[in-house]
Amino acid sequence: MQSKHSYWLLCFDFPLKWRGWQGGLFMSGTHTVISNKISLVFGSEISLKDFSFSQLIVAVKNLFDTEGVPGFVKALVMLIESLLIKSGVECPHCGKDKHHFHSKSDRKLKTSIGEVNLVLTRLLCLSCKKTFNPMAQLFDLDKYSRKSREFEKLSLETVTNQSFRRSAKNLNDTMGFSTAHSTLHRWFWDTDSVNINQKKRVDLLIADGTGFKRSKDNEFETNKGSIKVLIGYNKNGEVIPFGAWTRASWKDIGKLIKNKNHPSDKIKFKPIAGTLITDGEEEIVRQLKKLAESHQRCLFHMTHELTPLLRYKDIVQKDEAIKISEELNELLYLDLPEVDADPLKSLEDKLKIEIKLKSMKEAIDDFINELHSLGYSKAKGFVENAKSQLFTYIDNWLKTGISNPKVTSLVERMMREIKRRIKRMGYKWSDQGAEKMTRLILLQLSSTKHFWEAHWQEKMGTNANIKLSFLGVTVEN
Repeated sequence: MQSKHSYWLLCFDFPLKWRGWQGGLFMSGTHTVISNKISLVFGSEISLKDFSFSQLIVAVKNLFDTEGVPGFVKALVMLIESLLIKSGVECPHCGKDKHHFHSKSDRKLKTSIGEVNLVLTRLLCLSCKKTFNPMAQLFDLDKYSRKSREFEKLSLETVTNQSFRRSAKNLNDTMGFSTAHSTLHRWFWDTDSVNINQKKRVDLLIADGTGFKRSKDNEFETNKGSIKVLIGYNKNGEVIPFGAWTRASWKDIGKLIKNKNHPSDKIKFKPIAGTLITDGEEEIVRQLKKLAESHQRCLFHMTHELTPLLRYKDIVQKDEAIKISEELNELLYLDLPEVDADPLKSLEDKLKIEIKLKSMKEAIDDFINELHSLGYSKAKGFVENAKSQLFTYIDNWLKTGISNPKVTSLVERMMREIKRRIKRMGYKWSDQGAEKMTRLILLQLSSTKHFWEAHWQEKMGTNANIKLSFLGVTVEN
C-alpha cells in the first residue's frame, strides 16, 4: 500500500472593521481596521489505494464540521481579544484603563457551525480591584449564555415546524452535538422574539380563530382552548401580523388595538384599516368593526354555513338545503373590470356596475322573502343580518376603482399552518405556550419573514463590518 503524509497550510485574510461604541474602548466616531493573515495547519494521511473522491469530500466535511471551522473561530476570537487589549481597554465598572492579567476561563458555545471552545482573558482593574472580561463588551451574548444568538434563531425556527423532541433530534443529527428537548423548550419560553408591534395601519384587516387542546390545572377546567389571530394586508400584498391571543376576548383585542393607535381621547379615533373581512362571527364583528371604515362578510362562509343551518335548524332535506345555498352563491359574486386608463370607459363601467349592484341587492331581498315564505326562519335571519356587508367589495370598487377580497382566504394558509403545529403536532398546551408558538409561526411564514429577519439582524448586530477572504491552500511535504 502506498501512502502519502502531508500537512496543509491554509491562509485566510480577514479585514475587520467596527465603529466606535460607548464605554470608551475606542473614540466615538473613529473606525479601526485590522488586517491579518491566519494560518491553520491540518495534517493529512491519504492512501492512494482504494482512493475515492467522495471519501475525500466526506473526510474534509467531517474535519471542518468538528474541528476546522470551530477552531478557526476560536483563533479569530483570540486574535481579536489580543488586539482589543493592546488597543486600550477601559474598566466597565470605573472607567479606568489600568489593569493586569487576572486569569483565563473556558467557555463552550453552541453555534450553527458546531461547538466552539473559547478561552477568554479576565483582567483585574488596578483602580477598583474588580475583574472583567474585555470580550464580553463585544459579544452579542446574554450573561452566562452557552449559545450564540444565530443558533438560538435556528432552534426557534426548528421548533415551529416540529415537536420539541423531534427538533432536538433533528438538530443533534445536523449539528453533531447534543441539545436536549427540555433546553429547546426553555429557550422557547425565554425568547422575546415574539413581541409584535400593534401600532400600524393597513388596507385590509382580517380576523380568525381556531381551537386547541389545552392542559387543565384541575378536573373542573375545560381542555378546550381558543386562539384568536389578527392579520393586516396592504394592497401590494404585504402581510402585517398584529398578534395572536389565547387569554383575551375579541373585546379585549379590539380595545388593545384601538388604544395602541389612538394617541389621545381628546381627538376622534381614526380607523386603522380600510376594510375588515370576517367569517361573520357576531362577536368579532361587534368588537372589531370600529377599527375599519367598512366591513366585508366572507362570501364563502355565507354559502358554506347556510347549508347546515337549513338542515339542522330549519329541518330541511339535504338536497333542498344544497339547492338553496347554490342559489345564494349565484347572487353574491360579480366580476369587476380592471381599472381602465380611459376616463370615459371607466365611467361607463361604473354606471353598469351601479345598475348591476342595485339588481343584486334586490335579488337578495327577494331571496330573503322566499326563505320567509317557506318558513325557514333561521336561514332568513342569517342572510338578512349579513346583507349589508355582502357587497362591500363592490361599493369599494365604485368609490376607489380598487376592490377588496370577497373571502378570508388570505388568512387561511396561516391558520392551516397554526393548526398543523398546535393541533396535530402538539397537545395539552398552556394558554401562554399556545399563544407564544402561534406568534412565532406568524413571524416565520414566508410572507411575514422579513419581520422575523429584521428582528434578529438587530439583535445579533449583523452588518458588513467583518469580511473574510480565502487566499488559497499551500501543501508542505
